[in-house]
Amino acid sequence: MGKRKQSISNCYDDYFKTYSYLLFPGRIDWHWMKAIAVVESSLDPEAISPVGAIGVMQLMPETSAEMAGKHHIENAPYTPHLNINLGIAYARRCFNLWKKEKGIERLRFMLGSYNAGPRNIIDAQTLVETWGIPTDEWASIASALPEITGPFAKETIVYVARVESIFNTLTRGN
Repeated sequence: MGKRKQSISNCYDDYFKTYSYLLFPGRIDWHWMKAIAVVESSLDPEAISPVGAIGVMQLMPETSAEMAGKHHIENAPYTPHLNINLGIAYARRCFNLWKKEKGIERLRFMLGSYNAGPRNIIDAQTLVETWGIPTDEWASIASALPEITGPFAKETIVYVARVESIFNTLTRGN
């Protein structure tokens, strides 16, 4: 119980608010970015995943370097405010890929892209198109993802649901 409470502390809220406002002005609630970080690292700036993702937002080193160069930000993945800034920049890039998807569906596509990589979500979308089911609904993508990412599909599907659940917890009563 103590760990869960700690994982949803407000220690980095100012960073989530600031960088969400700068990178998603008026487009999405900053709590989505915090929910990503809670699921990714439990807000641990020193977290390292088994595949090498680093920091609060769990960025792969290549992604961190790419976002730092593109946005002229220092690439210091263990520094919370920089990692959060770079993670939100990457989330924005994922969000911007999805134009046809609307509302919560677009957010789910962003989350799936953040977790599995945009190429895998695009490939799943291409596959569902051949099945004749909606290509702009996350449920369709989730049904095709096992064909694309195999056993990793479950991780992405659960990830999207967990981030959405944490978002709902964070915004309850606001």
